[in-house]
Amino acid sequence: MAKIVFWSPEQGTSGSTHTAIAVSSLMGITHKTSGLLIDANSNSKKIASAFTLYDDLVNANSFNDTNLGMNAIMRLIKSNKLSPDIIQNYSKPVLKGRLDILYSAIANTVTEERENLLSMPLIAKNADEVYDLVFIDLPKTTTDDSTIRVLEQADIVVCVIPQEIERLTNVLKKVESLDSLKNKKIIYTLGNYESGSRYNIFNVKLKYKLPEPLYVLPHNYLFADACNDGNILDFLYKNINAPAKDYNGEFILRTTEIVEEIVKTLKIKE
Repeated sequence: MAKIVFWSPEQGTSGSTHTAIAVSSLMGITHKTSGLLIDANSNSKKIASAFTLYDDLVNANSFNDTNLGMNAIMRLIKSNKLSPDIIQNYSKPVLKGRLDILYSAIANTVTEERENLLSMPLIAKNADEVYDLVFIDLPKTTTDDSTIRVLEQADIVVCVIPQEIERLTNVLKKVESLDSLKNKKIIYTLGNYESGSRYNIFNVKLKYKLPEPLYVLPHNYLFADACNDGNILDFLYKNINAPAKDYNGEFILRTTEIVEEIVKTLKIKE
């Protein structure tokens, strides 16, 4: 039904992967939609290890398993055998019927990394025929045309921006300069957000008159620990009804706001 891309236009700590994990997981928990979260970053283990303990993944040889994740998908593409239903076979269910994840590909060279990313629009197109929502955690750049192609195909771009004035200024200039984002639904999100900063959401809104609403994903060390420990879903379920003023409750509230903006934009009905 729709493709949602999580992306930042420059390298550095923006929190886009954590945002992708939090939003896609909470969407699966709170809405009756089927989703696929794709790790488009070659040689990345952040998404896979957020749902399963890293050591368990290594012991199961999951990262080298050619019958799982993007490695298998790339093999099918090269043999011209990719089809929508096959994508589910090579994805890992983490919320039954609600969320699967597609592990990142192993790339031994820059050329292989580029080939993986160039295939992403085709993979997303096929996945879109099987899943209600396709979430893509995209590499941080504006200079690669393979990245631009994925942005062009997106129905929604969750643009994760830093809470640093110099970097924020540069990021917004880069976003405004991209033709691929013209007339595109953009959900601007301050990643790793600290409400006590001088550059909080209110002051950023005043300084930068963004054409779209501004959201935040708070920095939460317990959420970060859960991602490292492979139990992100336990964290979300445990805190789903936490009070808004609670440390974890605020995180859930802010993530829910992004989820509901996606729901409203796509007119998702329960």
